[in-house]
Amino acid sequence: MKRIITKLFTTTGISIVVLSTIVRVFLTGYDLFFTHAVLQTFGANIVIHTGLELIRKLESKYMALDVFLDIAYVSTVLIVFGVVFDWFGITPIWVLILMAATIYIVAFFLNMARVKEDAAEINKLLNKRNKQQGGGSESEQAKQPIS
Repeated sequence: MKRIITKLFTTTGISIVVLSTIVRVFLTGYDLFFTHAVLQTFGANIVIHTGLELIRKLESKYMALDVFLDIAYVSTVLIVFGVVFDWFGITPIWVLILMAATIYIVAFFLNMARVKEDAAEINKLLNKRNKQQGGGSESEQAKQPIS
């Protein structure tokens, strides 16, 4: 179910970005406000994801600090984009910050579920491989020399 939801959101997002780009590039006579907002949001997401990748290289041993820094960074990017593109005329700043924190937390839990699922799959494959190679217990296999 989680994969279906992720695929749904991904394809919807890609579709909206492509549609907005086509309208802005090829249908310049149309004045669809939402296409500006979509492309601005897409730009903000590029900056956010690029920055988060850089921040991940500086991870501390405190997960709470990492989460706080990530949410603070995302909120800062949204505030900057909000000022540049005048988003606060229609959306209060607290809504953007709440939205950023909510999306981050949802993504965090989806990622945790994916990691747990991946670990279970790896363990399953390792158990299958161990059974095919010798059938003995792991402790017996550990005692056997590697040839």
